[in-house]
Amino acid sequence: MKKGITLIAGLVAVLAVTSGAFAAKHYVITSSSQIKKGAISLSDLSDTARKALVRGHRGKTGARGPQGRAGAQGPKGDTGATGAKGDKGAPAPGLLRLTGDFSGTNASVATSLDGVQFGPYSDGGAWGGSVRYDGANGLTLNQITQLSYTAMYSAADAAPIGASYLRIFLNNDNDDVVFDATKCATTVPAKNVFNTFEVTASDVRYDDDSCDGVPPDQQSWSAVLAAHGSDVVSGIYVTTGFTGGADLTAILRSLSVNGDSFVFGQA
Repeated sequence: MKKGITLIAGLVAVLAVTSGAFAAKHYVITSSSQIKKGAISLSDLSDTARKALVRGHRGKTGARGPQGRAGAQGPKGDTGATGAKGDKGAPAPGLLRLTGDFSGTNASVATSLDGVQFGPYSDGGAWGGSVRYDGANGLTLNQITQLSYTAMYSAADAAPIGASYLRIFLNNDNDDVVFDATKCATTVPAKNVFNTFEVTASDVRYDDDSCDGVPPDQQSWSAVLAAHGSDVVSGIYVTTGFTGGADLTAILRSLSVNGDSFVFGQA
């Protein structure tokens, strides 16, 4: 089978052609134009010529050229259209059990779908119960920057001091700050509706649960912080009872401490 070999212009090769009457003559080929159709076959070459056609070694790769300069930055594209507003997320689930940082002080405090149920206490002056929160223990009083609760109470009589109240126990329960929604029985919160009280924006008492009439009695939260801000929290309690009211009951719906909100019952 014949193989065609194209000769590159400018290549000089001495070929011994061995066919016919030209067997003893030598020719110098300097251009492919000297050969018909610019090609010859291997069979037309002498042994010496064929051996001269061995492929040479591949040369080394040249050094890499320098990197070109970065092109100019293209123009800024148009701002895309605002995406559609996502669906509102599901509300946080309610706490259906008093677990973790929460506990009840006795069996009269129980969870329900509406919240934590207190009572009923036939004599709200002799009986009562509390929800205890230990999640703020170890903080100093001046580290309590927000503290609120939502509760509803009911009583068969006027119950001027039957509303749920909150206490922050301090220094291993040796001291306390009390928030009294009745303000020493001078006001009566609405019954049978949920009321929300923000303790840090209200008047409180220090080591004066019974409102003994000895100054300062009710004082601002900031005044208590100025005098007792370094006291260490040992528990936060929301309590119903041990105050007054016949057939006293209450429901605690939520508690919020430093922005952490806890909803009791079915959210």
